[in-house]
Amino acid sequence: MRKLLPRLKSTAGGLLLAAAWLVSSATHAADMAARNAIERLDVAPQQGGKVVVKIGLKLAPAGMPAGFSILNPPRVAFDFPDTGNALGKTSQQVSDGDLRSINVVQAGERTRLVMNLNRAMSYDAKIEGNAILVTLAPQSAENAPSTSTGRFADPSSSTQRHSVRDIDFRRGKGGEGQVVVDLSDTATGIDLRVQGKNIVIDMPETALPKNLERRLNVTDFATPVQNITATTQSGNTRIVV
Repeated sequence: MRKLLPRLKSTAGGLLLAAAWLVSSATHAADMAARNAIERLDVAPQQGGKVVVKIGLKLAPAGMPAGFSILNPPRVAFDFPDTGNALGKTSQQVSDGDLRSINVVQAGERTRLVMNLNRAMSYDAKIEGNAILVTLAPQSAENAPSTSTGRFADPSSSTQRHSVRDIDFRRGKGGEGQVVVDLSDTATGIDLRVQGKNIVIDMPETALPKNLERRLNVTDFATPVQNITATTQSGNTRIVV
């Protein structure tokens, strides 16, 4: 359903990050004749608990912005390269369905739009002229993240920390690099951001086993990803792609 890259989604207690966007992101600035800007936000609730968010831009986007979702706290975010914030504000209260509010923050030549949710929702997005239409939908029981599975250890007490079980890398059918991180539980906090050409994922209060604290060179897979570095910092886990 989702076709946005990079994306972060739950995979039975873990997360999947697809990073094919790194190939094209460097060409956006050259392809765009003028700097783009987010000029309008329109929200329309739909039947079945769905919510459609229309992101109006100054110019037609050169491509779909990188998008990802986070379970805790529940939110969906998009990073717009070479795009400014022309809304005249950085936040908009919504309270339509499970969409609480939208934050739009510009950092240099990039603008991040974050949709804050009451609960985790799936999303789909498409380009329509000078706008991007994002449809948020309640997760069905079959697609909802599982809170218990034999593959991962179940918390034995409320004081047990979150932990990373495994880190894997795969090449997708479209040549994208897929970083798969298995987590002990779906309540693990995740903060993802783009720094230059890197994707940085911080997981607070999350343990990383010694055998996973390493740097992986994945250039032989011929994807946009060159290496993956996993480290522990004061009891927190950081993964840099």
